[in-house]
Amino acid sequence: MVVALSPEVEIPEMDELSFNELLELKTYRFDFETRRLTSELISGLDAIKQSILFALHIPRYTHPIYSADTGNELADMLADNETTVAFKIMEIERLVTEALIYDPRIEQVYDFVIEHIDDAFHVNFKVDTALGEIEIKEVLSA
Repeated sequence: MVVALSPEVEIPEMDELSFNELLELKTYRFDFETRRLTSELISGLDAIKQSILFALHIPRYTHPIYSADTGNELADMLADNETTVAFKIMEIERLVTEALIYDPRIEQVYDFVIEHIDDAFHVNFKVDTALGEIEIKEVLSA
């Protein structure tokens, strides 16, 4: 089955895609600063990076439009005032990795560097994908 968003762009359902088709899939660029979709179509490493950023910014199980494989479980852990910073740093690495491993394009998540500054965690890590390496730098807070 093919779902059409407009007469010009047909988007096949994910379970019908082969791995190579998944790598070539185009999606609309999301502007994380304005929190809006743009009309620019992206694919390849740009699309994978966007998928990673979505996984880091979307709480898992919160929005019914996303499957249970989408998003993360960081919010409750980061907001917990009973746990230590050391425990949170350890959990961030695990929870970020768990948020990303569901994407078949992602092969490995590694090289975490996490710093606690003020009330936020500055997280840097690398992701090996089927199309190459991506370096991610994000700030996570409750």
